[in-house]
Amino acid sequence: MKNKISVVIICKNEERIIRSCLDSVTWADEIVIVDSGSTDKTIEIVSEYTDKIFVNSDWKGFGFQKKLAVSKASNDWVLSLDSDEVVSDELRDALMDQLDSLNDQTVYRINRLTHFCGKFIYHSGWYPSRIVRLFNKKKYDFNDKLVHETVSCKAAEKIDIKGNLYHYTFDSLEEYIDKRNRYAKAWAKGKFEQGKKVNGLSIITHSLFAFIRHYIIQLGFLDGYHGYLIATIQMQYTFNKYNFLKYKNLPDKPL
Repeated sequence: MKNKISVVIICKNEERIIRSCLDSVTWADEIVIVDSGSTDKTIEIVSEYTDKIFVNSDWKGFGFQKKLAVSKASNDWVLSLDSDEVVSDELRDALMDQLDSLNDQTVYRINRLTHFCGKFIYHSGWYPSRIVRLFNKKKYDFNDKLVHETVSCKAAEKIDIKGNLYHYTFDSLEEYIDKRNRYAKAWAKGKFEQGKKVNGLSIITHSLFAFIRHYIIQLGFLDGYHGYLIATIQMQYTFNKYNFLKYKNLPDKPL
């Protein structure tokens, strides 16, 4: 008897893309949605696919929200997706083939291929991008990070699943940069709460290395102008997040 799979998705105001995501997982035994307080047609759309819809607008970060989604799943085996991700046919078939041999001591990694500003990105540190998304919730779960959350599974055996998970990130450059700024602020907040500090020299070196890493070391130049754009945005993101942290550590002084 094959294991049953619950697909869990967190979302907010994703009417643009979430139908494509849901269409790609209709084969799953269950779809669980945790919405963060959408004001567009997201809830209306997801209600066509599932009645397991939960709303939690008390935002405590991506890690917390994904843990909440996992806790709502009826099945032990969970496939976690973002609302702007689409399971390819090859990946779907590979997942279905794997169902009868899943091991609860093992986690399964999926290769995410990102579509950015009209183009799939095959280098720049974005691909291959193997991330743990299929796991047994009795053994593993997401950490509590505000951003860049991951499944806590360091000691687990990791198996790669064939096929791509298409990631349709923002087609609007402005929206993408705004998102990176939000992530930078959340990262700085988390590090500040941990007591971390940074100086000006460290900010400069981290920022410059971010560009070098994405454009040269990770072959971003092979992605053409898109690779240069990604490297530049990553440099700016790094510059911003360390500066947000630096100035959080400065005491407030009256003028």
